[in-house]
Formats: sequence, structure tokens, C-alpha cells
Amino acid sequence: MKILYISHLSKNIAAGMNWSVPASVKAQEQIDEVLWINIADVLMPHWKDTKAYRNLKDLGDDLKLSTLPPAFAKPDVVVFEGLYFKEYLKFAKELRKKKIPYIIVPRSSMTKQAMHNHSWLKKWIAHKLYFNKFIKGAWRIQYLTQQEADDSTKLFKTPYFIVPNGFNTPEVKKESFCTKGIQAIFIGRLYIYQKGIDILLDVVSEVHKELKEAGFFLNIYGPHRHDYEKIKNEIEKKNISDIASVNDEISGKEKENAILGSDIFIMTSRFEGHPMGMIEALAYGLPCLVTPGTNMVDVIKEYDAGWICNVDKQSIKEELLVAISEKEKYKEKSSNAINLAKQYDWEKIAKEFHKKVCELESTVSNEIRNNNSL
Repeated sequence: MKILYISHLSKNIAAGMNWSVPASVKAQEQIDEVLWINIADVLMPHWKDTKAYRNLKDLGDDLKLSTLPPAFAKPDVVVFEGLYFKEYLKFAKELRKKKIPYIIVPRSSMTKQAMHNHSWLKKWIAHKLYFNKFIKGAWRIQYLTQQEADDSTKLFKTPYFIVPNGFNTPEVKKESFCTKGIQAIFIGRLYIYQKGIDILLDVVSEVHKELKEAGFFLNIYGPHRHDYEKIKNEIEKKNISDIASVNDEISGKEKENAILGSDIFIMTSRFEGHPMGMIEALAYGLPCLVTPGTNMVDVIKEYDAGWICNVDKQSIKEELLVAISEKEKYKEKSSNAINLAKQYDWEKIAKEFHKKVCELESTVSNEIRNNNSL
């Protein structure tokens, strides 16, 4: 099967897509014939580990089938990673004209929560003018979790299937936890509303005394942009800098050491696709405190790999206090977290994606044969 991947990735090391897309393509090229084109003129070193990688400028400045290598002039399927990129629209129009099926992986962009945020009017206009046709013309939408699908299909009725994000199993695991105090960590993009950091800081402020007595400290890591300064100001304004800090983005060995040096991972998001940062934390053995917006409360509960709460101050407060009181359970929850993360192995996910697409091709072929026999 020939699969063409189209992405618009940046150089932001905190963006999950900049890691999950190349990892997904790298796993898929072990099974299928794959070409991956990134539209933005940027490069992260680890992308070159993927043989299928090309930058658009390597093929010409215009994304169209005639500029692709001959083997991909007519791919079996095209996968658009992400949604809101104008370059996708013209190419998708060409695909529809030539009856080449395409799949969109929106990564939470189509959820009701994402559509109804502070930029809802701008998104509504963009959808009316451009993106609704792009979505309706898709062969399928690939959601990363059932929760994302449920939240998205309230607004968009395009047929879908579910294949999650993955993570390469790390060689090292969490071996021990802090004997004194509790180190909590969040790693990701610093969007204060989406990630629910505003509510989390409110909670930390309200139970400051209890957290300090427990030796609790929250380290927030992310790019020095977006809402970085706002988060920093909120920490200072709430007088919680003795138990919370915001830090620049980290990667590689520094990131691994930060995770292994922590006790719990906290993610109080209002909405997500399938958060790579959390999957990574689980794979290393960190129990997680999560909200439904992460789309992972069901599996966290099923595996007993952490604590779950709603996206409101009272619920987060109650569960955070439970989490700091259950240090004796961290080791068991850590083992459960590692077992949970095993289901997200990239090789397994690549096989699942291949199977889903083959099943869809078979279904469409049967529908065409049935229609022709009428």
C-alpha cells in the first residue's frame, strides 16, 4: 500500500506532533510504501531518521500530484496530519477530483471544546468558507481516542476510525520515588486555557499549606512563548513560587532525567487529542493525575495508573490531596503505568493502521460491486 503523509510541523520541541508524526511514519514504512512531506521549511534532526521524510522545497514549492515522485503520483491514500493549514485545501481539492481517498488526523481540533474556545468566531468563518468542505470530502477522520471521537462527532459527521498515538518504549524506567516530599511535573505546550493550567494554579494556591507540608513541588516545562509569561506571573501573583515554577522546554536526556526525578505527572487539560507527554510519562513509570479532557481517564482508571478528576477546582483539589496522601501506592501505580503504555508501541499501532485502511478499502470495493449489480 502506498501512503502519502502531509504535515505542517514546526521546530517546537514541546509540540507532540513534531515527535509523534515522524515516529508514526517511521513505524509505518516498515510495513507500507510511504512518503512523508512536511510543508513548512524547517527541520528537526530526528526527522532525518525517517527514510520517507521530504521537505516540500525538495519537490518544488507547490504541493500537487505532478510534482511528487512517480511512485506516488497516485497514492492509495493520503494522510493529512492536523487540520488548519491552507496548503491542505488546494491539494485536497485535487485529490477529490482524481478520486484519491484522504484521511484527516485532527488531533483535537474538531472537538466541541476546541471549536468553542476564545477564537470560535474566527474558526466558524474559516469552516464555513473553507474547512467544512475539506472535512466532508475526507474518506475518514482518524481520531486518536474514542473520547475525542465522541466530542468531535457532536459537530462533524464524517465517518471515522480510531488509532491512537504511540511511544517507543524507553530503556530505563522509574525505579524509586522521593523519600522526602513529592515532585510533580507537567511537560507540554504552555496554553494556559487548553491545558487547564489556570485551574491547576488556583488549586495549588488554595491548598498551599497542605502541599508545602507534604513537600510538594510542581515543575511546569514548556516553550518560552505562548502563555509562559502569563503562567510565571500567575505563580508570582498567587505567592506559590515556593512550591511551583515554570521552566523552559526540555528534550533528550534532560527531559528523561526530569521525568525520572519526578513522582507524578499532572495534566488538567480541557481538551486534547491523545497527549504524547502523558504517554511518555506513563512509559517511564510515572502515575498520572488527569482530567477527561486528556481523553485518557478510562485507561488510567482501568489500569489503576493514577488519579482522575473533573476540570473544576473542587474536583482537582480533592484528587490532588488524595494523590499526595497515597505515596505508598506510587510504586504499584508506576508498574501499572508501564503496563498501560505497552499498548501504545509504535510497531503495534502501525499494524493497526494498516489493518484499518485495508478493511476500509475492502468495504468500499464491496459497496461499489453491490451498487453496480443493482
